[in-house]
Amino acid sequence: MNRPNIVILGAGYGGIMTAVNLQKSMSSEEAKITLVNKHDYHYQTTWLHENAAGTLHHDRTRLAINDVVDFNKINFVQDTVKSIDPKSKTVKLEDGELNYDYLVIGLGFESATFGIDGIEEHALTIQNINSARKIRDHIEYNFAQYNLERGEREDLITIGVGGAGFTGIEFVAELANRIPELCQEYDVPREKVRLINVEAGPTALAGFDPELVEYAMNRLEEKALNSN
Repeated sequence: MNRPNIVILGAGYGGIMTAVNLQKSMSSEEAKITLVNKHDYHYQTTWLHENAAGTLHHDRTRLAINDVVDFNKINFVQDTVKSIDPKSKTVKLEDGELNYDYLVIGLGFESATFGIDGIEEHALTIQNINSARKIRDHIEYNFAQYNLERGEREDLITIGVGGAGFTGIEFVAELANRIPELCQEYDVPREKVRLINVEAGPTALAGFDPELVEYAMNRLEEKALNSN
């Protein structure tokens, strides 16, 4: 009996856990298992807001795939998925093609704008390690640029965060911790920095317990007062 081809697309939480569980439960003689990912690392999605704010280095958020997956049991392919053909059971990659008998798709997520005007066209989004680094560098560059510009360029030190869901509020909290450090490093008056959170709904953290929402808002207000 031929070994079935099991192909796992994406090494996020779903993909990496599938690979780890399969390598524990199946031998290389029972199935050919292939894991495809565009990077050679897995990253903790729920920590990206800290990387973007600059409160946690991105190297602490990512984990080399070969530290978790046994490459003697699983074939790792570093490539980008272009298309999937269910009829022929093939996956087209940028640099090749894979056949499968069983396919696991875990290719990540897309950011939602929730109808906030201008977000999609103008905002930087927290999506992965590289986008988080870009946001961190963009914020630091603008703080560094503030004292080089003529006139009051407070737009450079005004930070708008779209969305008051879990990630948005976490990002605002990390920025509240980071801003005093940036002000000290780049000689920027703290009172001139503005941090604005824009939400399409009537409240922050929609769906959470109202007491928890009130606690979170009070903590953010305390951070704002203590950083002045």
